[in-house]
Amino acid sequence: MNAVLSKMAKGITVCYSEAFPNQENDYFNFVYMGKIFLVADSYCMNPDCKCQEAVLNFVQAYPRDGRKADSFMIRLKLNGRGYKIHEHGRFIKREIQAIVMHFTADPTMLKLLNERYKEMKEKAKEILS
Repeated sequence: MNAVLSKMAKGITVCYSEAFPNQENDYFNFVYMGKIFLVADSYCMNPDCKCQEAVLNFVQAYPRDGRKADSFMIRLKLNGRGYKIHEHGRFIKREIQAIVMHFTADPTMLKLLNERYKEMKEKAKEILS
């Protein structure tokens, strides 16, 4: 938990799997156009912050043509009103848009991310008390 506290002090988002390491669903995974992606979700743990965002790191699990794994990172608004690309990796904007749309097409995904956001805020309060 020291790593989580250190990131909190620095204002860095914390990966859900760091705060809740024994969960079966540490990471999300899905298939898009025959490519397998893992998604790590991170959140601001400042209990006073009302950002309502998740930082999502998409990693293509099986590289194309024997190349190193590709990845990109976005900051997703949890109210469903869009996202900002932080790192493109080898992906072009249109490809990122299509992958994110596919990942968030099921409304239960946004609901789950919101639940995890709330869990992270509660965990922050617990750590700081």
